[in-house]
Amino acid sequence: TNFLELQRELSDIENKLAAARRFFNNAVAEFNAVRRQFPTVLFAGMFGFASDKPFFDVGEGERAAMNAAPPSVKF
Repeated sequence: TNFLELQRELSDIENKLAAARRFFNNAVAEFNAVRRQFPTVLFAGMFGFASDKPFFDVGEGERAAMNAAPPSVKF
């Protein structure tokens, strides 16, 4: 039962991380859209917000490391 509880906990954490990534990317998309609108675009340039903010993306190296081998769990 400890293992099943661990699996549930890991699944819950993965779901929370996915939700946080979606929330962040939605906020970035909204920020970028508003920043490009008039008159915001005028003030954005003056205050250093001239470029779009990047979306969250796991890099190729990190993705390869995640897929390489699962972490070992010892009880």
